[in-house]
Amino acid sequence: MYCLAVLGGPILFVLQAFGQVWYAMPAALAAVPITALTLLMIWRILLWLDGFHARGFILAPLVMGFIWGATVWPGLSMWANDHVTRVVTNLGGDAFAVNWQAAISAPIDEELIKAIGIAVVAVLFRPLLTRPMHGLLLGGFVGLGAQIAEDCLYSTQTALLSPQHPASDTIIVALLRLITAFTSHWAMSALAGVGIVVLMSRTDRPWSWRLGMFAMFYLLAVAMHVIFDAPHPPGPGLLVIFLPVLVDAAIFTIAYRWVLGTERQWFRGVIALPAARALGPEANLSALLTAGGRRNARAALRYSLRMSRGQAKRYERDLLARLEALPLAEQPQG
Repeated sequence: MYCLAVLGGPILFVLQAFGQVWYAMPAALAAVPITALTLLMIWRILLWLDGFHARGFILAPLVMGFIWGATVWPGLSMWANDHVTRVVTNLGGDAFAVNWQAAISAPIDEELIKAIGIAVVAVLFRPLLTRPMHGLLLGGFVGLGAQIAEDCLYSTQTALLSPQHPASDTIIVALLRLITAFTSHWAMSALAGVGIVVLMSRTDRPWSWRLGMFAMFYLLAVAMHVIFDAPHPPGPGLLVIFLPVLVDAAIFTIAYRWVLGTERQWFRGVIALPAARALGPEANLSALLTAGGRRNARAALRYSLRMSRGQAKRYERDLLARLEALPLAEQPQG
């Protein structure tokens, strides 16, 4: 299913948008540096959120998730948005559709297409994806692929609709999307990924709990998308632009704190394992539980062993990698 989708997605996209891309591509290329900056920025945010380096052994699913978002999502979402928008127009009328079609159609079909990709990759790598943080990273990379593809599509649309100053208008739109990228597709599907991985991995919990957690996180992702695309209320221009971003950031932060709590719970269980004692005393390993504790531990390494800042960080990463490499059967669930 994954391979067929990755092959068919670009074909569906080309069938719908070939003319737009062909005529607008030269001017749209002006936005490539800003889109690349968006990619780098969100990638760094995802790595920063992964404080315990859960990504170390799930690089393949993360790459496959990004590919799904970048190749499958654009063509399917264009097709689905067109059909859902027609339904919204037929039911609510033209005036209603102008204001609400994006806030209705996109959360329904775009989040569903990303969630399908998350679920497919999660099934393929089910033994490796055992913690909520794995789901957040997988969903984040699926959404990042979708976000970069959408930014490229917006660049061609802007260039096509701006015959007088296509390059400059494309750069302005790309900058605006960079500013609002902090709570865009990657953050929405990251929450959906948490729900999907919890549903699949927490076999120690009853089905009712797992389904409830999946529903809650998926609906949070949908709610973030509705808020992001809903008609802007009247008010000062900057407030109108940033208010949805701030609300979505608050939702994501609350959900992330729960995920971070499960990571700390997992880490406490790992450092209590007999196999972890060969890596260091449990009391010393517990210093890695918080960002402040890590800073203090790195400072102690630099003082006692005369390590540089980079050497201390590499030592910390290697230690976390060795803890991640402990046999999965012995590790506690997040």
